[in-house]
Amino acid sequence: MEHQRRANRGVIPEEVQRKARKENTLQITCLLLSIAVIIGIYSMISAATSRFSWKLDLTEGQVFRLTDTTKGILSELDEPVTFTYCNDAAAADTNLKEVLSRYAAASPGIDVNYVDLDANPAMVEEYSQKDIQLSSDGILVTCGIQSRFIPWSELYEIRTSSGDENQSYSITGLKAETMLTSAIVAVSGQDCPGVAFTAGHSEDDSETLRNLVANSNYEVSQVVLGVDELNESVEAIIIAGAKRDFSEAELEILEAFMDRGGNLCVFRDPEINSLPNLDGYLADWGIAVTDQIVLEPRQQMDSPLNIIPNFGVSMINVYFSEHAAYLVLPECRALELSNANASITNTVLRSTSASYAKEFSSMSSLTQSAEDASGPFTVAATSERSFTNRDGENDTQYVFAAACTGFYQERYLKTESLGNADLVLQVLSQMTDNEVTLNIPTKNLTADSLSLTRTTIILFGAFFVVLLPLSLMLIGLWVFLKRRHS
Repeated sequence: MEHQRRANRGVIPEEVQRKARKENTLQITCLLLSIAVIIGIYSMISAATSRFSWKLDLTEGQVFRLTDTTKGILSELDEPVTFTYCNDAAAADTNLKEVLSRYAAASPGIDVNYVDLDANPAMVEEYSQKDIQLSSDGILVTCGIQSRFIPWSELYEIRTSSGDENQSYSITGLKAETMLTSAIVAVSGQDCPGVAFTAGHSEDDSETLRNLVANSNYEVSQVVLGVDELNESVEAIIIAGAKRDFSEAELEILEAFMDRGGNLCVFRDPEINSLPNLDGYLADWGIAVTDQIVLEPRQQMDSPLNIIPNFGVSMINVYFSEHAAYLVLPECRALELSNANASITNTVLRSTSASYAKEFSSMSSLTQSAEDASGPFTVAATSERSFTNRDGENDTQYVFAAACTGFYQERYLKTESLGNADLVLQVLSQMTDNEVTLNIPTKNLTADSLSLTRTTIILFGAFFVVLLPLSLMLIGLWVFLKRRHS
């Protein structure tokens, strides 16, 4: 009754007030606890993200995601590897900082440090005495006493364009993973077979081809036969697009290299009519370069000259049976094989049965005619011989040949959907028994532009500026009226 009388006079009973205060206190406590729990969970997730790199890579092409090749290398590390970024962490390149965090998260054997060179001149002097010139924002990779420094400019793909009065530079790709993984292999003591590119014959060995080999766990050098001495570590020589023939004296040096178990890879220029000494040397190994240019009516890319070959029966092609890919050979000559001088020859790539070939010296049209030879044709081949190695054991050496130089140009080696780069590495892997081949593509940093028509812009504007706000206002008004009448 007392409560009723107080209620009638507009006075809230003390017991009700205590209950209300208790409920309010409980609600505030629960709210504070919820906030504390959320902050705690956020802190734990942030710490775990920083330590273990639990991040979603939502960039186009997953720029920061490490490839399986890199993960495999990291899983086999026997000694710790240290990345020293040459700048303060706060001023570090954000892309490179993210890549380094991914390496550290992928393996306990990777340690990442940041050093400001201006504050540590002694470190600069120390490595200068080792012929390593440190520079800002570069990365020093060390393992034990072995070191390799990668300048900032080599961690990116930079395109140069010339204008009327000056040059401009633009960053188009991220090469950090390619360079860092290659450096890890080099400093961690894994074997790096030597590969020498010949020079002095107007060779057409593209920079892209050299970089592919150098970044795939090979020690790359250049040699002028008869002038430069071949390093003992060289296991394979590459002749890429020679436009002038080799002398007999040079071939004698090449033969001496092969006699000790060396390997040879020849990309013969299809537009050079005659290289009698080089062609004769290949013929001694059972691979004859013909005068016929191979064309494909259907299995080609953009032109009958750009053939898409089929894979032959070769150990080199085992990789492609497990990794579906196709290759493009732009303008190539047909090869004829024989088992000369105890050589065993194998077709690596061949054209289809629908292909045809024209004599290069008299070719005036790409259209098939009745005089053309019919396919299939061998367009890439290997020849192998047995020899006795330094340990007195039987071993095998190889000669690989393809009368095509467009095969290894930048357009084809850098296209991830093509297997051109993979074939080069599989050939070298078979020659050198090198199981660590690092074909890690450059990550694209260029964004595709989004073109919007005037109509599309008007529709987007009408939706976000008019329709969406109006809809929210109407929903709010409906909720208000509903609560008022309830």
